[in-house]
Amino acid sequence: MIFSFPIYASQSIEKSFAVEPFNTRYLQEVDGIALHPNQALKGVRSKGIRSESDILNFGLGAPPVWVHFAVSNVSESEQLRYIQIENSWLDHIHLYVFKGGKLLQSNKAGDAIPYEENRTNRFFSFPHKFQPGETSVLIRVETPEPQLLPLFVLTENDMLERKINSGYEYGIIYGFLTALLIYNVLLYFSLQSRRYIFYSLYLATFIILNLAYTGHAFKWIWPNWPEFQNQMIPPMMMLFAYLGNLFCRAFLALPTKFPRINTSFNLLNTFMLCSVIWYALSGNYLTMLVTAFICVIPFALLMITAGVVACHAGVKEAKYFLGAAIFAMISAIVTAFTVSGVVEYHPFGFHAVEYGILIEAVLFALALAYQFRISQTEKIEAQRLADRDQLTGLYNRRGFQKVIEPIYSNATRNNRNICVMLMDIDRFKEINDTHGHSFGDLVLLDLSGLLMRELRAGDIVARWGGEEFILVLPETQHDEAVTLAERLIGVISNQVVQQQQLDVQYTVSIGIAEMSDPMDSMSNLIDKADHYLYKAKASGRNRVAYKVEPTRELVSEI
Repeated sequence: MIFSFPIYASQSIEKSFAVEPFNTRYLQEVDGIALHPNQALKGVRSKGIRSESDILNFGLGAPPVWVHFAVSNVSESEQLRYIQIENSWLDHIHLYVFKGGKLLQSNKAGDAIPYEENRTNRFFSFPHKFQPGETSVLIRVETPEPQLLPLFVLTENDMLERKINSGYEYGIIYGFLTALLIYNVLLYFSLQSRRYIFYSLYLATFIILNLAYTGHAFKWIWPNWPEFQNQMIPPMMMLFAYLGNLFCRAFLALPTKFPRINTSFNLLNTFMLCSVIWYALSGNYLTMLVTAFICVIPFALLMITAGVVACHAGVKEAKYFLGAAIFAMISAIVTAFTVSGVVEYHPFGFHAVEYGILIEAVLFALALAYQFRISQTEKIEAQRLADRDQLTGLYNRRGFQKVIEPIYSNATRNNRNICVMLMDIDRFKEINDTHGHSFGDLVLLDLSGLLMRELRAGDIVARWGGEEFILVLPETQHDEAVTLAERLIGVISNQVVQQQQLDVQYTVSIGIAEMSDPMDSMSNLIDKADHYLYKAKASGRNRVAYKVEPTRELVSEI
């Protein structure tokens, strides 16, 4: 069997049949005058325009068009084939099949008719048993949307195979995007960050928009609402761009970091919002559709501009955002230009926005994950800095309380030894007054470094305030703590702090307290150590004071 047509032939057709190119002709109606099928058949044969492309594409708002091609059945028996238009958004389609000047079949379809009344799948498919010889096929198409006509003549097996392949393809797309949508919704409820809810809405809008223009939504969700199917795509395109802008503003913090670009986003969003309101009031579908297609370009360019500026400003996660925006722009413009007839039809161009959104979704997910990691790192670092003394890097009082609580609880619960030392730099005010506060900071740094080197891994040291330091020694007997304190006194007294031509030595005084009662609190233990520190200072400094018997205190002579 030989089919002769200038339509796009799949590889399965080419393998099954000998396909010869035949010049399809088309004729557009003028002045709004509808033609009778017989008039159209005669007119298209005599003055129809010969198609120079495999796929007919007349662009947005084109007048109704009549398309004619012939099919030659050289076999001796009738053959069932399906004439399929693989486009889901055409409003009105009339198909006529002629043989020998006689009308054999007439069908009406389109998404202006409830789904169940004219379709068996999301495309427009017309079965016909072709008799031996030549048969003429005449199709009239009327729609304000892009008049794109990917025509196929398929066997039943061909049609089933294409349906299965398409199902796998869209199953992967929708499954991936839905999983990503759910993941980001959960992140929003967990983290309460606006960027996640805006991205979730952005993804959800694309899914609904894609379901609508591919015909899946008309088949699965609103099959009895053809008017809604016909009217919803332009405002959904606007909403998609609007939410994309909101996501970009939140992700890159445009209002605070890049106010000028944020103003451009606000202007575009205001224009799109006004356009949707105007459309709701006027009902001018074609103007709204053209506006929606035009807005794709500034939307994509603004996203890229924001990404470039953020990258230049050193925003680390912006590189992922920029990559996603570039893919989104290229894919959206390619698809928009393909379906609107600006460029010649190609299957890749038709599906570019779907491929692009998958790559964009992956890159945006990486950007969000990277941003989350950065924010968590910054949060951890901020918490760490909040618990640390900025000068010495030791724990401050806040950090000390967090660290010591479980250690002290373990000691009291298990009746383990624990000792506390309070250490104070002798005559530190004189050091500051004589040599300046910057030199005093050097002394503090020198002492903190020495303590970190001399103490054991399990010991805790913190800057208690000013020139005071606190040391907690878990699993340490009182005499062991005294020995350590006396060794520290000796080591510290031999330290020399240098600055330019200045060499200065300093000393410290230490008070030691041991936990004697499991019911004793850490604050009481610190108060006791502070009491002995006062004793050491009052006894001449550069020494250790502690309790040796229930009624006797000792100040060591170093």
